[in-house]
Amino acid sequence: MSAVLTIEQIRQQYVDEWILIAYTQLDEEMNVLAGEVLAHSKQRDEVYEAFDSRLERAVAVEYTGSIPEDVAYLL
Repeated sequence: MSAVLTIEQIRQQYVDEWILIAYTQLDEEMNVLAGEVLAHSKQRDEVYEAFDSRLERAVAVEYTGSIPEDVAYLL
């Protein structure tokens, strides 16, 4: 089992990577504040492949890099 890290610690440790997080704390807007890193990669598909739908834990996927201005995304 990995250590629980704050989202700031995760962003510092895994720069410009996709992260699969078993979150332990959310804010009122459902943003991850802390959790355990289950998988990480520079390649988004590798993180999604690591996701196991049988996990009995709440998870989120975060990207720690900056998103270019000419890219659209949904929140």
